[in-house]
Amino acid sequence: MTNKNGASGLVLGGRPIDIDEAWTRVFRYCGLPWDDNPPETWAFRYFDAIDTDPAVVTSQDVVCAGALHPGLSRDDLTYFWDRRDELNEWLDRVPPDLRLEGADDETIALLSELPSLFQGSSLSLVSKVLHRKRPWLVPMIDPEVIDWYRPLTGQRRALDAWSPLLRRLADDLRTNRDRLAELRLVLRVLHGLSVTDLRTVDIVIWMGGQR
Repeated sequence: MTNKNGASGLVLGGRPIDIDEAWTRVFRYCGLPWDDNPPETWAFRYFDAIDTDPAVVTSQDVVCAGALHPGLSRDDLTYFWDRRDELNEWLDRVPPDLRLEGADDETIALLSELPSLFQGSSLSLVSKVLHRKRPWLVPMIDPEVIDWYRPLTGQRRALDAWSPLLRRLADDLRTNRDRLAELRLVLRVLHGLSVTDLRTVDIVIWMGGQR
């Protein structure tokens, strides 16, 4: 797929997305000017732009995840406080430099066990908290992402969709590697923003439903 200028577009979940539209969605979400429009404020400033220690899950990580997860409850806060040691032990098993597109079977197995390991809070919230720790590896699962990939996974529920989504997203990261790298470079060099390829895919899909 190419746009009007001949630039190759993204293909996510088997569906093409115009590259200009993808750039617009990412720029909007990241609070950058786009198409002569002023910057907008989305959750990027409250989630992605807040530094984090990759070694431990902190209260700040949970609060930041709340910017993406409406309805953060007292039970959720209690859960992450009580289970923080277990979450940190899981992080110890997962090196920070691992990437989903290059994950081997052992790493996929580590990711696949998250729903069973951390029951008691929604998988969506757990994935958001752990994405802050491993932003190249742990995808965030939301209804928008589930629905986008459902023609390929056949799943509607987060718990059922999680494992097949891991491999579909890994495939898409590899397929779109060059285009994602270009966008990542522009964001870092021209705007001083660090956005992983995995997060870019999430933003492009999620912002597709926002007007």
